[in-house]
Formats: sequence, structure tokens, C-alpha cells
Amino acid sequence: MYGVPANLDPSSLGGAELIQICVGQFQWQFHFHPRGYISIGGNWELHDASGKLIDRFERETPREDIHIHVLLGKKVTGFSLDAPHSFSLIFQSGHTLRICDDLGTYESFFIQPGNIVV
Repeated sequence: MYGVPANLDPSSLGGAELIQICVGQFQWQFHFHPRGYISIGGNWELHDASGKLIDRFERETPREDIHIHVLLGKKVTGFSLDAPHSFSLIFQSGHTLRICDDLGTYESFFIQPGNIVV
């Protein structure tokens, strides 16, 4: 599938707590309790409760600091869609994790449960 579909429904992650963030060479994984994970191969952005950009991942861009860990232990309280470009998870702290579909013909992200591939 190309582009974030307007009917994307990540609500299965609602109420789930982010318990682990895994960093790979080409992929980030976000694991939730009691269920679910998101594997991201594309770009993402993290905004604080005021909307300020505090972290981001862009392929081929060197990183000096990582702030994404502020989401650990936080529960997902909602989501929003900006189809076909991105979707966002909203956390109890007010932080928003925006996940982008920006890899063209490659998979940008994968969500479980639901077998959602974009």
C-alpha cells in the first residue's frame, strides 16, 4: 500500500504503554504493553505537548541526540491522520509521535496487531 490510507485505524494501540524502543540501522521499533508494536523504516517526528519538535529521524541524516525515550512508560491516548502523508500517536504526556509514509515503493511502517503495512 502506498500512502497512509484515510481509514487507517491504529486504535488497537489505545491505552497501551510504550515499554521498549529498539534502534536498528534501517528501522525503529516501538513495543507496547499489553499488545502491539510499530516498526518504522521511514521518517518520524516527536513533538512535545506544546507542539514543539523535539526529536526526529530522517534517513541519511546524522544524529547527535536522541530524545524519543521520553515516551517510555507513557500510554497511547489517541491518534490522528494526515492521509496520505502520515499518522500520529498521542501519548498521555501530550507528546505526539508523527509517523510518515515517505519511502515511495518501500514499506514505511508496519503496525501489529492488525497486519497494517504502509
